[in-house]
Amino acid sequence: MQRVQFLTTKLGVQHTVPRVMAVGVIACALMVGVPLPLSAADGGRAIVKVETQPDFGGGTFTFDGEPGGELTLVAGEPRSLVAAGLAVGDRTSTLVEIDPAVTAAGYDLTAIVCSDPNSATPSSGNLDNRTATFRIDDGETVTCVFKLSAGGCLCPKEGRWTATNNPGTMACTGTMTMTMPLTAATSTGSMEVRDNCNLIVASGMSEDEATIEMHLQDDCTYKGSVGGSQHGIPMVIDFTWQVVDSETITGDLYSTHSEQGTTCEMKRTYELNFTGP
Repeated sequence: MQRVQFLTTKLGVQHTVPRVMAVGVIACALMVGVPLPLSAADGGRAIVKVETQPDFGGGTFTFDGEPGGELTLVAGEPRSLVAAGLAVGDRTSTLVEIDPAVTAAGYDLTAIVCSDPNSATPSSGNLDNRTATFRIDDGETVTCVFKLSAGGCLCPKEGRWTATNNPGTMACTGTMTMTMPLTAATSTGSMEVRDNCNLIVASGMSEDEATIEMHLQDDCTYKGSVGGSQHGIPMVIDFTWQVVDSETITGDLYSTHSEQGTTCEMKRTYELNFTGP
């Protein structure tokens, strides 16, 4: 089991709350290749890509949804599925079949990373159901990369890491209604790997510290939680990590609490990047 220490934001979170945790209405086109940029008047785009680490050099992957279809990798060539001319809203694309040759070589889906973490409505990936949810803003192009790795779960490096917290929100409904922003923030600290990478301990991410135990899961994500409060509201905050590679981790935090007719929900995404030993 591993612990991670992170520092609080300056938004009223007490010491135990970490700051780090960082249809097509008119037309929908599916194609393989490198997409050209569109103007907002042309609508948005959702792009699916697949990466294998180490590079497998080929393989066919089938997706349902928008974008959907077969994506065949060719060594040295950029390939993608694209849904174009999209109105504002949500679309999903699910990886429903992996080339048997790829799975036979020991590859499995270990991360889904989307390109708009700083959006007010960021897109996201769900490893459990192998789905990317594209949250398209007006004229926006979003790319979600499905990353497959061989040789088991990826382990982050020990050393110095920079934490980038994306904007988030805390919204309360019911007897008391309010929405408070969580501002973007960056901090630097260190990370220690323990117990054969089943436990990660990070520390020194900001002036105030909270300890979080991040535990390796069967799906190769890390999960942990910590108790604290936001604006005087007690909350248990749940954290999830996806290790993209040994030097990059993406994640999200989520918390909900109900009391005296009011329910408050807090969430944000973040990214951790290795900066050296």
